[in-house]
Amino acid sequence: MKKLIVLVLASFMLVGCYDKTTSISDKDTVLITLDNKTITKGDVYNVMGKVEPYPAVVVLTLSKKMILAKEVGITAEITAAADAALAAWLETNKADVQKALDDAGYKDEDAIYNDKFIVEAQSNNLVSKYINTTFSTIVSTYKPVKARVMEIEKKADATLALAAIKAGDSFATVATKYGNKQYSSDLAIYYTGSDLPDLVLTFLKGVTLPTLSDVIEDTDNSLYYIVQVSVADGNAMKEEVITSFTKNATFIEMALMGYYESNGFKIYDRTVYDMINTNYPDYIVQ
Repeated sequence: MKKLIVLVLASFMLVGCYDKTTSISDKDTVLITLDNKTITKGDVYNVMGKVEPYPAVVVLTLSKKMILAKEVGITAEITAAADAALAAWLETNKADVQKALDDAGYKDEDAIYNDKFIVEAQSNNLVSKYINTTFSTIVSTYKPVKARVMEIEKKADATLALAAIKAGDSFATVATKYGNKQYSSDLAIYYTGSDLPDLVLTFLKGVTLPTLSDVIEDTDNSLYYIVQVSVADGNAMKEEVITSFTKNATFIEMALMGYYESNGFKIYDRTVYDMINTNYPDYIVQ
């Protein structure tokens, strides 16, 4: 998984436990602008005093918080999700809440609530918003379908499995008998970037109606596949696709890049630019 995704999912744990003890003279120097707002050297230094000195991560952390504030804000839906997440976290760590807070780098419950759980809820909402806004393009490009996939190790078993499904046996029952459990026999949302063999992805990309495949033979690996597609049009299962893709690293990254670009992310400091370009080049949208 790209470094970017680590940043996306973890970088907001960087804020808020300790006071800085020194100062800088050029704290008002602008490093970046985004949506006509700025991040200065002082903003970055305030956070860097609390975490490992990694300016690129700090700048991207602060800029993402600006995007979340503009594009999502704090709504009843956001606070409800954060409330539930905090309650679950407190239950898990009830034996020693303060130790768990210290281990995670937060001063108190308010800090972890605002800097972790609120931000996570906002991030989920941001990705969902992006996918919903660009849904037609995403469907035409990534061709989501709802399907079951079975991998079988012997050709004779694959032939018997296909015959059994055609005779009326359930896909799950047949998969239990003949499949090797490489893939769940449950219905799942798949798309062009799913972790499936190329031959299976090629079959799915060509499907336009619910269907049952013939035995798909992978001669290179001596494996056999049967695919049962129940929904071939992503537009017919919009909410399910959005829910699935909101948790998918590909679309998390896509959403962030989209909002960075649309909000005019610009970097003015050469050192910070070089750090971001080296470690997180996808963010260079200017």
